[in-house]
Amino acid sequence: MTDRELINAMAAGDESALYKLSGAYSAYVCTVIRNFSGGMLSVQDTEELCSDVFFNLWQHRDRLDEDIGLKPYLSVCARNAAKNRLRSLKQPHENIDELEIASSIDIERAAELNAMMRCLDRALAELSDEDRAVFLRYFFYGEKTAAIARAEGLGESTVRSKLSRTKRKLKEYLERRGFDHV
Repeated sequence: MTDRELINAMAAGDESALYKLSGAYSAYVCTVIRNFSGGMLSVQDTEELCSDVFFNLWQHRDRLDEDIGLKPYLSVCARNAAKNRLRSLKQPHENIDELEIASSIDIERAAELNAMMRCLDRALAELSDEDRAVFLRYFFYGEKTAAIARAEGLGESTVRSKLSRTKRKLKEYLERRGFDHV
């Protein structure tokens, strides 16, 4: 089944679709969490956060848009989970209600972010393969510029230049389409 078919099956309540997605993307989600946290989280924390990402995917399956790219969506969820865990390690919350309120989803903002992600997907599709690969490896997979340079056969300064130019291009693309608060 394709990702789109699995998302539709999940929306219809098919738990086996979640297991298939989890099997296909768990390693990816764990990698994003590890890269984002810079190794500050234990293996157990990483695995727990990975499970949380897929649990949340199931909990919000009715809000998933089948047109959004699943990998970028999972990457954002994984980075947010890691960010929240790192924050909780620095400043533990004494009041659990405060934490629940802080993590509740603002539907309007979620819809706006969903529209912006679709727009960003279209913008990324217009980039050259090399520029897109460098951008995704850095911002979505959390890789360091040195690692990207080695993997792509580029100089590290070239990677930094490509990131800067691509960020500027994407910002202009989004601003032209009404996302001027990026």
